[in-house]
Amino acid sequence: MRFGYVMKDSLVALAASCVLGVLLSGCFADKEASIESAKATLQCDRLNGATIEKPEVNELNISADHIALALFPKVDEICSKLDKRYALSVQYETKLDEATSTTKLTAKETKTAIVRVILGLTNPEQEYTFKGAAQLEASGKKVLDIGESVQIDNKDKKMLVEQAVQAAINEAKKVFKKDIELERSKD
Repeated sequence: MRFGYVMKDSLVALAASCVLGVLLSGCFADKEASIESAKATLQCDRLNGATIEKPEVNELNISADHIALALFPKVDEICSKLDKRYALSVQYETKLDEATSTTKLTAKETKTAIVRVILGLTNPEQEYTFKGAAQLEASGKKVLDIGESVQIDNKDKKMLVEQAVQAAINEAKKVFKKDIELERSKD
């Protein structure tokens, strides 16, 4: 009989610890664990679709969905300037370089995050490539090993992606503005 009570008490204790664990995991969860998880849709009717290639180097762990969230609204800025239908292909790469220099009392840590975006617009007659990049350098100093480590957080990653995408879109605007001006000068 005593074994039955021990078994029942053990199950109650196990269930209580599981519930407590679930509740506490919400309290200590990383509030910036994920960038927005909304889906982006391409609105430009002059594009035959878009493909975002999986990067070979993705040290910042940025997903293709996050690239699309930043890119697709910006593509609409050049959509009206496209004279023909194009297919859009996107490549991206993210890198994180870390460096530390130490002396007897201090340590300086530097992290450099880089995001590169390459946009390709192609149709049977023409092919365009536009590149954009953004870089962020963060550094911190510890004295006698006291101080916080340097972090590149999700807000920083989002900002880098947006800046790299905007740089590529700005390059595209220059080219398609010239094409429109050339067409007008022929008339």
